[in-house]
Amino acid sequence: MKTYPVFALIADQPCLVVGGGEVGERKVRDLLEAGARVTVVSRTLTPALKEMAARGEINYRQEDFTPEHLAGMMLVVGATDDPEVNARVSAAARSRGIWVNIVDAPDLCTFIVPAQVRRGDLTVAISTGGASPALARKLRQELEQYFGPEYNRYLRLLQGVRDRLLAGRRGHPDNAALFQRLVDSPLRQALAQENQEWTINIL
Repeated sequence: MKTYPVFALIADQPCLVVGGGEVGERKVRDLLEAGARVTVVSRTLTPALKEMAARGEINYRQEDFTPEHLAGMMLVVGATDDPEVNARVSAAARSRGIWVNIVDAPDLCTFIVPAQVRRGDLTVAISTGGASPALARKLRQELEQYFGPEYNRYLRLLQGVRDRLLAGRRGHPDNAALFQRLVDSPLRQALAQENQEWTINIL
């Protein structure tokens, strides 16, 4: 399966999840983390989704799916355990030009969600084009070991340094070399070891 990798900007955009089970819950959490406004359509919800609905974090429609639920949605995820319902979700979304992902059914999707490693603003995505989800999971697990929790602080520090330099010397010919030298330095290792003195000396 040939794909074109993109990162969708869905903050404050309406997104629909059809299915309130464990898989649907996982998809809801991912969408909320990206800042989406999430509606869930399902007759039942997991306890965690019920709590989210009670807190107003998601909009809950305790109904069977109908095409009318797609009105105004940017994208939709089908996460039910009923293949017929998932197929109807896919067909209805496609006919309206809405991006749709049906869990574990790439032939019914207009986009697929890759395995991913997140460390703050750093996101590493892995896809096998649907050929081997097991391999994608294995690669994700290996990358989780490589990209440790220090990468979150590392990236925030790099951004802070970059913002301060650009504020005072935007367009300076040495900027690119300075940024590269910082990335090539042992700064990440210093952060991983929580060695404040080493970190300060590098900066």
